[in-house]
Amino acid sequence: MRKNTAVVLFVTVLTLLFAALSGCGQTPLAAPTAEIVILHTNDTHGRVIGDEYVIGIDRIAALHKNTPNSILLDAGDTLHGLPIATLSRGADITALMKAAGYAAMALGNHDFNYGWARLPELREIAGFPFLASNVERDGSLFLDDTVIIEIDGVKVGLFGLITEDTEYSAMPEYVRGIVFDDPIGTARAKAALLRGQGVHVVVALCHMGVGLDRGVTSIQLAREVPEIDIIIDGHSHTALPDGITEADVLIVQTGDYGNSLGRVVISVENGEITSKSASLIPFEDAQNTEPDETVAAMLSEITANLDALLNEPVGESRVEMSSARAPGVRTQEMPLGSLVADAYREASGADIAIANGGDIRADILPGVVTKGGIISVLPFGNTLMVKTVTPALLREVLENGVSGIIVDANGDIDHEQSPQGRFLQVSGFNFAYNPAAPEGERILSITLDGGRSLPLNDDATKITLAGSNYVMTGGDYYTMLGGLPVERELGAADEALAAYVARHSPLTAPETGRIITATETQQAA
Repeated sequence: MRKNTAVVLFVTVLTLLFAALSGCGQTPLAAPTAEIVILHTNDTHGRVIGDEYVIGIDRIAALHKNTPNSILLDAGDTLHGLPIATLSRGADITALMKAAGYAAMALGNHDFNYGWARLPELREIAGFPFLASNVERDGSLFLDDTVIIEIDGVKVGLFGLITEDTEYSAMPEYVRGIVFDDPIGTARAKAALLRGQGVHVVVALCHMGVGLDRGVTSIQLAREVPEIDIIIDGHSHTALPDGITEADVLIVQTGDYGNSLGRVVISVENGEITSKSASLIPFEDAQNTEPDETVAAMLSEITANLDALLNEPVGESRVEMSSARAPGVRTQEMPLGSLVADAYREASGADIAIANGGDIRADILPGVVTKGGIISVLPFGNTLMVKTVTPALLREVLENGVSGIIVDANGDIDHEQSPQGRFLQVSGFNFAYNPAAPEGERILSITLDGGRSLPLNDDATKITLAGSNYVMTGGDYYTMLGGLPVERELGAADEALAAYVARHSPLTAPETGRIITATETQQAA
């Protein structure tokens, strides 16, 4: 036995020595050199049909297929929004993305709007990774972690991150049991993992945003994890025409709603990145692209099935009511916001009602108002809830609603910096607030319709409050409402709005004066 072992050892040494000698004089494999193009979208919210503002997924598919060495990616908030998305609970959007050639997507907070259990089903339809490296359930990774795409020898490694804010910006019941881990710690680990696997380009596919929301932003991520080469971002709906660079990390984002397509060009020579640049493909250039036939045919079939339902008239409007974000439903009183809140109050029979600006997503235009138009205004499939509050608790609710408002040096609202989905539109009462006061100390007065003023510290008087189940169960940081018992749970929010439009047609804009700033109060005095 010893003799055999010695022979084996001798042969092994000879073999290794021969292999080493035979390798002498050979030229090693050249490190890869290539130009890689990343095409990317974010925050489309179901906008896949091309029009005068939206490129359309059939043209995005064509641009990708006509661009050599391209990778098509999406940074989330994609599977929910318009009726074409919601009526199939994301299945039609996912199938279209697969046909268009998407290689991966990050999860956005609104991609949880069908409930967490729907996402693995949609992942199966997609056939491409749903990257959520910092998302766990039951102690295990929820969906996909990393993926490596190789083009001409260049390895592009991707991992995905979602804002921890999703715990509050998605409906609580839809993320129950889901854990959103620290994105910075996750990013460090995944970047190191990918580098260890021989990756030449590390890409973080993120739904974090460049600012405004609570939680880690993509700018902070770049500063803390410079091992990342490129961050494909979403969530803040920010258009970055040339990208921004932080700690040598290129951060890109297209804005929102499919009205632009991002393009990142990466040059790799001998395995090293020599340049990386960002741009937005001009809308006109994209619109002049011949649509991909396969995706266009799928779109036609899907939309044909929707048309009959969505074109059903429910009423009419004499005026246009805007869903603009800022200045708009996320920073100030708006007629459309008041209309939605009025619909909630009438449908529920509650004393007062609230509607968060983030739920309101499309305009009402003069003329016929259709079912599809109503669903576009309130696309999230929320239901209505009624709970009982006190004036003191209502004050907490309103403080949260105005907590994101920022003022400029003159004390005026800075609408560009202030938009937050939690900002409330109201019905059945008005309130005054000082936007320049510290957070938590801004509400000055609350007055019910009819003129009854509510003491702000009154913890005894009972008032019934209606709102969407998203807000009433603690979404958008309305945690003070989440633990309250449900008095009544009613039907869908969009159905309440449709019924209200039918009863009150032709619509006119609700009167203003429900939300009053300290400056307006002083001027009135």
